[in-house]
Amino acid sequence: MSLSEKLHPSRFTAMSGKMSAILGYVLGQSWTKPEIRELHVTCDGGLLARIDGDIGCNDFIGSLSDWEANLRRLFKVADVTPDEQREFAGLWREKVRDWREAMARA
Repeated sequence: MSLSEKLHPSRFTAMSGKMSAILGYVLGQSWTKPEIRELHVTCDGGLLARIDGDIGCNDFIGSLSDWEANLRRLFKVADVTPDEQREFAGLWREKVRDWREAMARA
């Protein structure tokens, strides 16, 4: 089973739309309507998303620490292997702009 199949929202009846949208964005899947088009970590640890159809608007999704806690729980129940966790982390780094890093370099 692929990582996208393991994390597909249809396998988790309690998965929120926000969680589905973030996972879909990172994994390159169209799991929600509207979809996330950009995802940013703010310098103070928030998650902002540009949603499909939004022009120049960002929607606050929640805190990065809450997202990470939820993701750890999901990985556990979805039986995501350490290699798959590294794969997801690589996709996250590719697709999500982390402004904490940019501010640290400034």
